[in-house]
Amino acid sequence: MRAFIFSFISCVSFLNTFAQDTIFFKTNNKLVVIVKEVSPSEIHYKKPELIDGPMYVISKSDVDKIIYKNGVTDVFKTASEEPKTGETFVIYKGGDENINTEKITYRDTKKPYYRLVNLVDRHPDVKRRDRLREDAIVIRNLKRHQNGTRTCAIIFGGVALAGVALYSMIAASSYNGYVDPIYSLQPLIFGTLGLGFGGASIAVTLSLKKKRTDFVKSYND
Repeated sequence: MRAFIFSFISCVSFLNTFAQDTIFFKTNNKLVVIVKEVSPSEIHYKKPELIDGPMYVISKSDVDKIIYKNGVTDVFKTASEEPKTGETFVIYKGGDENINTEKITYRDTKKPYYRLVNLVDRHPDVKRRDRLREDAIVIRNLKRHQNGTRTCAIIFGGVALAGVALYSMIAASSYNGYVDPIYSLQPLIFGTLGLGFGGASIAVTLSLKKKRTDFVKSYND
């Protein structure tokens, strides 16, 4: 039972940590937040301890980079900085030359969030950008939930398998194969949790797939 409580707390702590983003300022300060939106000039975020509280807004020109909970890093450059190798964030400046006239594909929706927002900011119809940006945020959040539920399913499933192995060893070495029922409780509980998170992961994956498909259709129509 202690192992169950410890693993459960560890998993919850893991998800809470994983659900936070870190903003690194050009002053070498950093801030742990939940990023809600990255616009061409501003960053909107909420404090993890005040998820239902106010929305905070800072200028993107003050930020050096953002490391998201899934490990993706956005590096923001000023116009005076030299280009760096690797991926960079192209800020939408307006003008016909920055309008995207090509249709996107389902594969485009699997790109990092900032690239999806960049596509939205280049959509020909300005009136539809706000709705598309909201859809991009939903896609990002569903991806985070997918990662979290999948991770918990793997953790609990692994602990359940370890419990089954332990139960089998005790049964093999005990007299007449008798095993105290308490040893069957752990794999049962963890197996149930693993199946629960696995089912949740499948449900989130299906929702994410549909949302991506709808996003492509909405963007291209």
